[in-house]
Amino acid sequence: MNNIERIVKVDIGLKTAPISEQGFNTILVAGPHVFSLARVLSCSDPDDLLDDGFKDTDPIYRAVVQSFSQSPRPSAVKVGRRQVDGVSLTVADVKPTVQYTVEIGYRDAQGNSASKPYSYTSDANDTAADILTGIAAAITADAEAVVTASVAGSTLTLENKIAGTPYTVKASANLAIASYEAGAETIAQTMAAIVNEDNDWYGWLITSRTQADILAAAQWTEGTEKLFGTAIKESGALDLSSVADTGYKLKEMNVFRTFWFYHRNADTQYIEAAEMAKCFSYSPGAETWSNKQLAGVTSDQLTGTQLNAVKAKNGNTFESFGSVSITQNGKVAAGEWIDVIRFRDWQKSDMQTKVFRQFVVNPKIPFTDGGIGIIQNEILASLKAGQAAGGIAPTEYDAEGNAVPGYSIQVPLSTEIGDNDKANRVLKGIVWSARLSGAIHAVEISGSLSYSI
Repeated sequence: MNNIERIVKVDIGLKTAPISEQGFNTILVAGPHVFSLARVLSCSDPDDLLDDGFKDTDPIYRAVVQSFSQSPRPSAVKVGRRQVDGVSLTVADVKPTVQYTVEIGYRDAQGNSASKPYSYTSDANDTAADILTGIAAAITADAEAVVTASVAGSTLTLENKIAGTPYTVKASANLAIASYEAGAETIAQTMAAIVNEDNDWYGWLITSRTQADILAAAQWTEGTEKLFGTAIKESGALDLSSVADTGYKLKEMNVFRTFWFYHRNADTQYIEAAEMAKCFSYSPGAETWSNKQLAGVTSDQLTGTQLNAVKAKNGNTFESFGSVSITQNGKVAAGEWIDVIRFRDWQKSDMQTKVFRQFVVNPKIPFTDGGIGIIQNEILASLKAGQAAGGIAPTEYDAEGNAVPGYSIQVPLSTEIGDNDKANRVLKGIVWSARLSGAIHAVEISGSLSYSI
């Protein structure tokens, strides 16, 4: 895989494959489903998923709805597919002389999308089990079918013949897809396949709420330049002495790219999707992830002891303050602010892209002061963009009136660079620093009232 870092390497340390500008505002919801062979779908409205076959009770649909419920709403949300190896179907309505059809989608030998319908027409005496047995017989009779079919009671189960092979299921209205679950594929395998197909997104979440999946997702994300969000409703998260809850374990892992919420309705709501959608509506550097109002999400009423337990584990909450509900904390599990992580990733991508462009548009960049100046100007342009976005502080003045710049850069002269580096055509020694603008989350004010001042 081509990697821009072979040509332009940017490292940004926090002393407290680039994504597009749009990508830094894009969410990906990863979960199991059987409605597309593609690893990644992009939807501009939740109804797109209903058209594809999702139910309004599906976790993926709920998470996507939570994203689009915010104002301003995202222009698109992406859905990443976890592999499903088994699907269960039931009969929604038993009627005589009616055709029941299951259409199986797959990729043919050439890799093209294809599908086959398997049908059974009921008679007057058929039961639900008879109908499903008839469909199973049609599938079994097709030696080229990509799935096997078996019936137990009133449930038809489909399994792919080769584990890990994707397939889709489309059922006629008189049938219902009862259940499907992620197969043996690990989170890391799922995400590797998703990234290979579409890497232009930044924030992501999984529909699973199991601790093993969350920890695996956090571990995978730490080796990338992405941001992972999740939520838990474990009572241990509210107990400072608990060392078994997911929040404690995420903090223990010291992950800088995962944030988590305690949320009592985490099993049916996806507060992390709402938070990402809300904050992604701002440019990187222009937002903080605390004090945000979220639409379509229930708030929690926590005691001081419970809140302190969540904060001690670097978790986040959504609480009511009178008639207003807002998020609190705004940190990743390792304790850094979420907005700082996002801004750092954007600054790196922006600087890398700007410098890389000069290698493309120029016939050559000479190893002279003029050539070094070309690189310097692009770095300065990126830092100015970061300042304009609000991530880097503006030039300010101390109590004595001395200017305190928002950023500074040191660039070597051509004559100061060793012959070996020039022979290898690698420019080293460029160092810059910048002051984060930070954010105010709370205020302490003191005053007094008297008849004279």
